[in-house]
Amino acid sequence: MKKFWITSVVIILVSAILFSVSLFHFIDVTKENEATPDQIAPTTIKTDDKKVETEALTKCPAEFQDGGIFSANYDKAYEYMMSMSDEQMVGQLIVGSCPFDETAETLMTRYALSGYYYEDDNFYAMSADEIKSAIEKHQNNASTPMIMAVEEEGGAVTALSDLEAFPEYEFSSPRDIFAEGGLDAIKDNETSKATMLASVGINMNLSPVLDMAEDYTQIMYSRSLGGTVDDTSKYASEVTTLSQNKGVSVALKHFPGYGTIPDSYESVVVDDREESVFVSTDYKPFEAGINAGAHCVLVSNVLYTSLDDKCVASLSEDIHKTLRNDLKFTGLIMTDNLNNADYSYYANDKSVYVQAVLAGNDLVMVDNVEDAYTSILDAVNDGTIDKTTLQKACLRVLAYKYTTGIMK
Repeated sequence: MKKFWITSVVIILVSAILFSVSLFHFIDVTKENEATPDQIAPTTIKTDDKKVETEALTKCPAEFQDGGIFSANYDKAYEYMMSMSDEQMVGQLIVGSCPFDETAETLMTRYALSGYYYEDDNFYAMSADEIKSAIEKHQNNASTPMIMAVEEEGGAVTALSDLEAFPEYEFSSPRDIFAEGGLDAIKDNETSKATMLASVGINMNLSPVLDMAEDYTQIMYSRSLGGTVDDTSKYASEVTTLSQNKGVSVALKHFPGYGTIPDSYESVVVDDREESVFVSTDYKPFEAGINAGAHCVLVSNVLYTSLDDKCVASLSEDIHKTLRNDLKFTGLIMTDNLNNADYSYYANDKSVYVQAVLAGNDLVMVDNVEDAYTSILDAVNDGTIDKTTLQKACLRVLAYKYTTGIMK
């Protein structure tokens, strides 16, 4: 009997061991056959490799993302930019003075210009319809839709309203309008101004002037608003909102501010005020316009010794960093006209156009388009301007154009 029980126990133990071995083997095999999450896609889900590849190529990389006012259109702009040559991207950094003759068509197409700025002589003796047709012709023949800009400040600086084509419009200077009717009169004036510009195809006004001049001896006295810092800040906000709601971008100017600089015959104007004055006074109206969504800020060609004593503002990396980092501006930065004087002394032994791009401008405003284009392209080809710098500026310009409807 005892032998029987011993035999039974041995049989049970052996059976249990065999069962355990079999179960362990079964579980191991099952695990080997299970697919891990990263193995599932290629074995169980059919993918369109070309679609994935295309999405990867057209999605704007993280290094270009800044959460800026045009960032909703960065992917679209990046996709467009990836189809462009370096030559075409360089052209998107240039806003040129429009010639007064038939060479305008040749110039804009040869250099794939980002935009033109017009003066009253471009439209001499033309009707409003003829002006509109001329601008439409440029727009229709552009390889990439263009910025069409004017300086329509009012008063002494008017590109269109003084022409015979617009007898119903007469824009006095902001200073005179503000003195007579305050901000309410300014609002009516700016609404009419933007309506007129949009009616002929102008999509950017190089205005308003936000300089804080105090008396008639100062350069920007006749072109500025007058009033307090708070008045000018409200003016900046109102003009930005009213104009851009009508489809005409503003270019707040002239950053960081001419302020109280006396009128001068010097080719390069020097401002020796302390940095604290700019922070407490001159920057405030620009901040207000930026907070209202201004699309563009135009930087002056003044030398501000307390901000950067080696470069005029348009060529100063430090001043552009202030605009980006301290005032949190994410829109377009444009130079004042770089052909107004010889600024080569302040260009760090480079072409002024190249230094302007390296300083942080998205757009350079010039009369001499060919020189600007050739200088910037040569700097891209020799590595002075790296590809990322070129692309970041071009991307912002294209994203601006998509955001405003210049590009569809």
